[in-house]
Amino acid sequence: MPQRRFRLVASADYKARDNLDIPSVAQLLKQLKSGHKNARNGQKLLFTEMHVLERVYYKGKNQHGLSLFWRSVVSVRRMSTRIYETNIPGLLEVLAGMFHEEPFGGQKVFSGAWTRIPPVSSIAQILERLLDMGTLLQAAIAAFQKAYRAFCLAMSNTAFLQLTIVLIGIVSRASSVASALSDVISTITPCVYAVFQALQPPTSLLTRISKRFKKSQSIPAPDRLPTPPLNHVSEAHAPMYANDNMDEDLGLSVERNIVPRIKPLSPNPVVQAPTPSPPTNLTLSISPPPPDVKTTTPLSPPSPSSSPSPPPTPLPSQPPRAQVVPRNIREEPPARAVSAVTTSTKPKKKRKKARDEIDDIFG
Repeated sequence: MPQRRFRLVASADYKARDNLDIPSVAQLLKQLKSGHKNARNGQKLLFTEMHVLERVYYKGKNQHGLSLFWRSVVSVRRMSTRIYETNIPGLLEVLAGMFHEEPFGGQKVFSGAWTRIPPVSSIAQILERLLDMGTLLQAAIAAFQKAYRAFCLAMSNTAFLQLTIVLIGIVSRASSVASALSDVISTITPCVYAVFQALQPPTSLLTRISKRFKKSQSIPAPDRLPTPPLNHVSEAHAPMYANDNMDEDLGLSVERNIVPRIKPLSPNPVVQAPTPSPPTNLTLSISPPPPDVKTTTPLSPPSPSSSPSPPPTPLPSQPPRAQVVPRNIREEPPARAVSAVTTSTKPKKKRKKARDEIDDIFG
């Protein structure tokens, strides 16, 4: 069992109400009822996160015990346990039970009119305990924020990514619970201090408690956990229209933003090349020899009636055309120089077959 850090000293110096009406007591009991409900819910959530954290801690202690980010795990575990041990709902029940003669338990202690006035020393102990809890919660939130930043830095290394994401979720929820409990303490503490002042405590005790209370009120609340920056995009919210005959499955109709039409680009004019006329003769055209080469034998004898041909008419300027070769004609290989071979009419001698011993015997 852990050592008890707080023990309420019992006192029998209770006074009867005697039809006294202290407004601060009624306001305190009203705040205690709502604060006890919120504190009890936060205590349950914190217990769930502690249970998950314990399993993660004992599963990875041997493997990651010497890592830097594991120190943050130990810090979160220690702070969560310390907050849970304070038992804020139980302390609020004890404070509310001081104003009733009959012993109640649970939510019943906040119902009914108060019947007695507790001693000032007991109220002072409860008030100091609440101030200590507020200081503890502030330190716990700061520790959770530090651990959150450490886990985010460790997550960028992509080593043990699943474990790091689980730890980030645990510390985020634990920080939210600690913030909720801190709000409960900050709401109830001024009411308890007002009751403490109304009971007219001794001057020395009032001075000591007042200094602590003013110091706790001057401490600024810690910031929330940092959130990653988001790229804010200006969006125009589309109006929603609800029809009388709205279908349950379809829901509301949403007017979409009209997207401006983009003028289509004019297509570039396609230049169609003239189709070449198919050749009438399947033979390949042979280009004439250049003018500087003289032929020794004419291809055909000149006719006497031939007259000098008129100069060719210049053709209109057209783009050069590619020579079209029919596909069904096999392209001939280039002619090679063949050396002159002398042919003779003498028949070749047949090569005699080699004879062996069998041929010599049988002829």
